[in-house]
Parts: sequence; structure tokens; C-alpha cells
Amino acid sequence: MELSKDFDGNAFTVDDDKDDLISPDEGPVIGKGGHVIEARGSVDLQKSKGETSPLSHNKKGSASGKDLQTSHGLKVIVGVAIGFSVLVTIALLLTIYLGHGQVGASGAVAADVPECSVMGLTILEQGGNAVDAAVSTMFCVGVVNAQSSGIGGGGFMMVHDHKTNEAKVYDFREVAPKAATKTMFGGDSSKTLKGGLSVAVPGELKGMELAHKKYGKLPWSSVVKPAANLARNGYKVTMAMATDFKTGKVKISDFQGQLGNIYLTSDGQFVKEGMEIKNIKLADTLDIIAAKGSDAFYEGELVQSIVNAVTNAGGILTTDDLKDYEVVVRDVVKTTYKDQTLISVPAPGGGPVILSIMNILEGYNFKSGDKNQTKTVHRMLEAFKFGFAQQQELADPKFESSALNATSKMLDKATAKLIMNKTTEKTHADPSFYNGVVAMSPEKGTSHISVIDAQELMVSVTTTVNYWFGSKIMTDTGILLNNQMADFADPDNPDTKNNKLNYIAPGKRPLSNMAPVILYNQDSPCKMRLVIGGANGSKIITGVTEVLLNVVSFGLTMADAISAPRIHTQLYPSDVEYEDGFPQKVIDELGKMGHKMVKAAEGLNEVQGIKKVNNRINAVSDYRKGGKAAIFNTNT
Repeated sequence: MELSKDFDGNAFTVDDDKDDLISPDEGPVIGKGGHVIEARGSVDLQKSKGETSPLSHNKKGSASGKDLQTSHGLKVIVGVAIGFSVLVTIALLLTIYLGHGQVGASGAVAADVPECSVMGLTILEQGGNAVDAAVSTMFCVGVVNAQSSGIGGGGFMMVHDHKTNEAKVYDFREVAPKAATKTMFGGDSSKTLKGGLSVAVPGELKGMELAHKKYGKLPWSSVVKPAANLARNGYKVTMAMATDFKTGKVKISDFQGQLGNIYLTSDGQFVKEGMEIKNIKLADTLDIIAAKGSDAFYEGELVQSIVNAVTNAGGILTTDDLKDYEVVVRDVVKTTYKDQTLISVPAPGGGPVILSIMNILEGYNFKSGDKNQTKTVHRMLEAFKFGFAQQQELADPKFESSALNATSKMLDKATAKLIMNKTTEKTHADPSFYNGVVAMSPEKGTSHISVIDAQELMVSVTTTVNYWFGSKIMTDTGILLNNQMADFADPDNPDTKNNKLNYIAPGKRPLSNMAPVILYNQDSPCKMRLVIGGANGSKIITGVTEVLLNVVSFGLTMADAISAPRIHTQLYPSDVEYEDGFPQKVIDELGKMGHKMVKAAEGLNEVQGIKKVNNRINAVSDYRKGGKAAIFNTNT
């Protein structure tokens, strides 16, 4: 059944369409204007110019948004009369789905900030496509969750045109400055955590602009300005940022100058959740970028403030470093899982690792009843370890051509079969069993955004400034800079010295765990499509893999797939972390198999996902970071 309301808000019941592929329980609602009505994934409705059914013809229709409080798990259909003089003759059907796929939905945005999901949705309403919406949402997240991402960082954007089956990756990962050397830190990892030496050349802005030039429909200024206005008018401190402050991930002493002006109260304490803050300097900067594009950042009026901030903090970034930065457009990496095609980003991204793990697990032919079975979880954990062991062979292919051969080997089904056959019914403390000897330097911040539009253009993009608040350096123009140099290996650091392929070199991109993923059926394009990705360093790999399995193998709804308790391990450290709510019986039995079980103090990772089957959309943002997704409807 579905619960509907008439115009006065009185509830009545109507028959619910049954859909074996999409089940109830998809999350809460954001009312028009970004007002949050309930927690967990969400939807919002905006006025529409029309809708395209998947891979078919245009359907005309429209809908207006109106704040409606609903309970979790309900679908509300409200007939709204528009215009006082024509109230009885004109009605637009407003549909807000909470817990169901939305039939006739023309697009969705899933971000870790509710206001940013709505901002992206508004771009779709205005006639923009998925790339327009993704770029606008990225700018927004960079303002509101600046601890995780922003134009002072970098990342990977994957764009898939489902109608033409064409996909490209925009690699805007940061690069080492020209003066960088592999021994510049001398084994002192503290210098990679903050300060000028930790800053790599940012790539996010140039990456967004290049993708927008290729795919975007709206003017560049139209996708930048909303975030500028938000930074100027004010926004509330998110749950995620407040949690980072409360749990000691950053120190008050690191918040000096412009950074302290924004994030410290008048009595010198961190701002708290719900407090309104502004970044006027960043608003002015975004206005400049809206008018002049990325040139202002890389070789124009913003350059000197960036270089000065880094130099004053002991760094080596120069104007030439910024001027010479280039985005790399790459082909996707691809594999299959059962009858589904999976695509992701190549090295230096983490896509090959996820696809390798999925290849290994495909051989077990998991079914719905296998979820939370000890044998299933053990096999997943072992596949994670083998996947991370193979990651040591990846690097920036421009500098390490062997990474291309390593990727081919990782994606080979024969490799997966060999690994599967090597897996035993116990775990192994010695990393050499998995052919691994190195540790990764994980990103700690990170944000992910998933978008799909009416024309079946899909965007999966992950961005980061690396650790929480990056280098802790904010320019006098309001730009927070990354500490991405921490992601390189250091020959003087015993934890990373063996990862020689990831040593620092001028212009080199560090290895990354970021792994946007898109899934679809090659032979039946209107069947399930997933646009998914995650945040939180090496735990991106395991989080995204678990959600994929939850949906594709275990048959969970998108909301249940994302909210289900997760588990994580990697090659080094090899402890198995599990979230609150993970079955105790499984935890105990895994311990008997040799796994060292450790309860996670907080959520392991955050995943944003959109699922579309035929013309029904589910979009869910992870509650672990306070995210809410938004769906744009044109159903009539």
C-alpha cells in the first residue's frame, strides 16, 4: 500500500504498484528550498520542462515542490492546483517518494550535504544535465563540507552516457610540485599532515571546467554562482564537520588566520553543529571563477594568493606549477559481475582494486541468503586483502608504465580464479601470503557525489583535500588547500618505503583509493543502473564493494544496502573493523578463523548511490555523514 494525501493533508490509502526490483524503505524528504523534514536519503521535487524515459522518447510533464512532512517509508502523491484564477482547471501532480523508487523521475543527485543535493537538483530543473548538476554540487560541497573537499583539492570524475555507451574519466588528481623530491620529507610524516610542504598542485577546478566544457548545457556561471551565494549568505555547520571537531581529528591550534575566523567562535572554540557560518572571501573567489573560469585560479588574479599562502607556510609551490597543471582524460577500466558491467577509474585511482575484488567474489555466486553468513564475510575479507595487495603494483601510469600491465592482470578473470583457489578457511597474518608488503597512505577526508539525468547521462565523482581540512592552510581568498603529498610513499618511512612505484616525482600523481563506480547491463540497458561511490580513504574500496554486493547479490534496497552495518580490512593494518550492529555471532566466528576483530568507533565510510530500473529511480545518501539525496520528478 502507499499512503497519499489530499490537498488539505488528510491521509487516505490507495493501491501501491508492486515492483519486484525496487522495494520500500528509501529514506527521508527534503522540502523545496532545502528544508530537511526527516533523516536519511531524501527526495525533492522541482518544476520540470519534461522527461525522457530510459532510452526512448520524450514525455511532457511538470511538478511543483511544496514542503510536506512525511514518515519514513511512505510515498505521498499530492494534486496541487496552480494559479488562483484557474484552480479548477489546471493541476500539476506533485509526487514525493519516501521509501519507493519514483516512477517517471527524470534525475537524481546524491551528495553528503542535503543543501547540495537540492542545489544540484535545481540545476536539473533549470535544464542542466548531470554534469552541470555534478559540478554545481561539487562547488556546494566544497563550501559546506570544506573539511573534505573543495577547489584546493582534486579527484576523479567518471561520466557515462548510457544512450551511446560512451564513458570517460576526468583525472584531476593533484600533482607534486616541480621542486618536489622523493626524499623531501626525510621520513618525517608530520610534515605531510599540514604546512606548505604538504600541498600538491590542486586539480579540482580545472577538472570540473574541462568536463563542463565537454558535456555541460548551462552557462558556466550558472553552475558556480549558487555556491558563491551560499558562501556569502551563510550555511550551517554540518553534523560531519562538527563530529570531526568533537572527536579530535583536528586541533584548535591549527586554525589560524582566515581558517580560524570561519571555524572558531569568538571565545576560540570550534563552531558547533547547526551554527551559521560564512566564507565571504571564498564567495568573492567563486564570483571571479564564475566570470573568468579556471584561468583566474591557475594563471590569473588568484594565483599569487595561493603561492604566497604555501610559501609563507614553508612550501615549494610556484606559479609555474599552477600554470602547467593539466587534467588527464582517461578511458574507464571495466569488468563484469554476473550479467552486469562495472566501470570505474584507472590508476592512479582505486577502480582496479574494486573491480579485482568483485571479480574474485563473483566466483562464489553469492545469493540473498548468503548475506551475514560467516563464510561469506570471511571470503569478502580475504578478497579485500588480495585486492589491496595488488594495489601496490599501481601508480601514475605516466611515470610507471608497469601500472598498465598490472591493471590488465588485476582485471583478468583468470587472476581472480587463482586468488579464489588460494583462499583458505582461515586468515593469514603474514602479508606475503597475499603477495603484499606495503602500506597505503589513506585519504582521510573525501566526498562523493552521484548524479543521473533524464537523458541517461550519469556522473560518479569523488573529490578530496586529503586529511581533514587538508594542509590547514587557507589563502586570503578563502581557498582551503590540500595536503595530498601525504599520499606518496617515502623511502625514509618504514611503513611506505617498499612502495617504490609511489615515490614522489615532480608532476606525478599519488596513488589513490578514490573509486567512482557505475554499473549497468550491457545487453538490457533499461535494467538496473547504479551510480555509486564512497569516501574515507582505503575504506572507500571496501564500502563501495559491500554496497554493490548488497544490491546486486544480496537483493537489498538501495537504502538498506547503504545503511547496513559494514566491515573493513586491508593488507596493512590487517585488523578487521566492524560497525555497530554487525552480527555478534559472525564476529565471534570470524575471530576463531584468525581475524582480529575491532569495533569501529564511528562509521567506517560513507557511500552515495543512485539506482535506476526502467524509469524508476532510488537515490540514497549515507546517514553516516548526514547526507540526503534528492530526486527530480516529472511524472504525470
